[in-house]
Amino acid sequence: MPDARPRRLTPRVAALLGSAGVLAVVLSGCSGAPAPTPSPPASASAAPIFASDEEALAAAEAAYSRYLDAVDELTQDGGEDPTRVKSVVSEAYASELMESLAVFKSSGNHTVGYTTYDSMVLGERSEAGGSAAVTTYVCLDVGDVRVVDSSGVDVTPPGRRSRTPIQAQFVSSPNDPSELLPSGSESWPGDDFC
Repeated sequence: MPDARPRRLTPRVAALLGSAGVLAVVLSGCSGAPAPTPSPPASASAAPIFASDEEALAAAEAAYSRYLDAVDELTQDGGEDPTRVKSVVSEAYASELMESLAVFKSSGNHTVGYTTYDSMVLGERSEAGGSAAVTTYVCLDVGDVRVVDSSGVDVTPPGRRSRTPIQAQFVSSPNDPSELLPSGSESWPGDDFC
């Protein structure tokens, strides 16, 4: 459950996808990596990947910002070349997002505006075998994002929820264990912490 004390984060950009279904898959995710399980204590000789919860949270914030920037660029471009998302998410999550972006591209829509998030709170983190897994809680705000069709008509789903509590998962990059990559996300099913 998220900490009652949200941490301040400079709003970052991202965009939504065209239809309500595609929108949910890309930003909220319909699936994703399961929540990490705590690992046994590291041996005295193994240095931790993150020295503190704050360091792990900072890595997750940086990863989520890169992810949102990439999704923003892709949806504003109408979903052209969805393989661009591969550089900012885990391999498994990239496959899921590329499928969603292909559906978005086929709609002929694009987005205008930016998604922001105003808080990210660390849920849990674990380290094992030289890799880290982190779960966070994020308040995602899509109030300023509009979905526009090819003729310039706003086709944003009416009644779309502007602020959504999200649970986001991250794993270590294969190239650098201290660089996190989003590995999944979903709408938080519990009480709305936003």
